[in-house]
Order: sequence, then C-alpha cells, then structure tokens
Amino acid sequence: MSVPPSKTPKPRHPGPSLELQRQINDAIAIRSKTITAYDGTSPDEADATSPLDSRPHPHDFPPDEPGIPPPGSNYEYLDHPADILLHSWGKDFPSALADLALAMFGCIASLSCLSVDAAQSERYGRRIVARGHDARSLVYAFLDEWLFNFHDSNFIPRRIEIEEYDATNYTIVSRGEGEVLDLSRHARGVEVKAVTYNAMRVVEEAGRWDVFVVVDI
Repeated sequence: MSVPPSKTPKPRHPGPSLELQRQINDAIAIRSKTITAYDGTSPDEADATSPLDSRPHPHDFPPDEPGIPPPGSNYEYLDHPADILLHSWGKDFPSALADLALAMFGCIASLSCLSVDAAQSERYGRRIVARGHDARSLVYAFLDEWLFNFHDSNFIPRRIEIEEYDATNYTIVSRGEGEVLDLSRHARGVEVKAVTYNAMRVVEEAGRWDVFVVVDI
C-alpha cells in the first residue's frame, strides 16, 4: 500500500496580514516624526520628505465628504482590501479613543456637515459607558457602544468628550455632541456593520498613543 506524501503545512501569521502590518508600522513611524498635538496643531519640525507624505492626503480633498477627515483631525483611514482600517492618535489613551470613534462615524457621514443639537445631544449622546478587561477589549467595547447607540438612535457625534477613565478597571465614560442623521441634509457614507479585532493594535510610544481598528462595512 502506497503511503501518500506528507504535506507541509502552510505558514500561519497570527494577527494582521503582513501587508496590513506594514501599513501599521509605516503609520506609527510617520506619527513619531509628525506628532499632531491634541489641539490639532502640528510642530514645525514635521518631516515633509517621508514616502507616505508624498501620497495624496485626505486633507487635499473636499472635507464635506464621508471618509475624508477634516483638517486638524487626529485620525486617518488606511487601505484595507475589503473593510476600513481606522487609525487614531493622541496624547493619551482616552483622547485616542475619542478620535477613533470620530473616525468610525466619519465613515458613516460627513462630520463637517453636522451641527450640534443640544436637545438631541443630551438625549442620545450622554453617558456612553464601556468596560473591558484589557486595552484591546476596551477599544472594542468603546466603539461597539457608540455604534450600538447610533443604530438605536441615528445619533452621530461631531465631538466626543471623555468624562471618566479608570485605567485599572478598564472603564470609560464619554459623551458626544452632534445630531441625529438626516439624509436630506447630511452626506451619507458607508454602513458600518460591526467593530472587529482584526489588525487591532494599541501602541504607546514617546508619550503618544496610536490605535488601529478594522471596522466591517
């Protein structure tokens, strides 16, 4: 009886694909040179010769389209074969999380077209609580709570404020200011179906936090 030749198992790469990992590493390297401050300003020593900076930047396009970060935003969208890879950064973990949620909502609608409705903000955007057991699970829970709130109310925040953050128990409380999506006035983007752990990374380096998350569209 003949013995079938043994099959060599294909190598497996845990976590994000090699191409996504390269994009993540490149983005971290760029941010280490061109740190955008929490108030949206950039230092004069920004390296304009970086290879990634030679690509068309989202800020070069009209800021009233979904998926285009407004000037001064602390987030961006990186290439992904099927979904959307969000990247946000900030001086601390909570501020990076707040901008990550804005990046997610910026896929759904143009944030620059939104107004702040005080009554709707108070009704739909107050006290959004997320809990996790580590940094990654808190990122997931934070985005998932805001996404659930949107699917329940159609409320999109233009600004998000972190009210409480417990780094020991991985709990965060936030509120948002914005309004309910109105397709007659707001430019609509893509439908974000879910938050994923795919390619998720939380990086703390040199007093700056970078967060990467893929959302399913």
